[in-house]
Amino acid sequence: MAMNKDLLGVDLYNIRQMFSNKTMDELIDEYGTLENIRIEACKKEAEVIINHLKNNVVVSVNVNVTTTGTASNHTGTGTGTGIIQ
Repeated sequence: MAMNKDLLGVDLYNIRQMFSNKTMDELIDEYGTLENIRIEACKKEAEVIINHLKNNVVVSVNVNVTTTGTASNHTGTGTGTGIIQ
């Protein structure tokens, strides 16, 4: 599936709602400080974005390969496909 702004938007909205639906006292009990709350919220949003990219991005890479050496004096070209991790 291709990247989808609607799906990503809903996932980000859900993360923000998760934090918005808690009281400040609940958040401080869970994360300790206001700074930690902000950091955790950003990390959760980053995780949603990364997972969306991992699950939806398709990358095509053309590879040209040239070989030379003392044992082989042949040149070749070709294409390759694979997974970028």
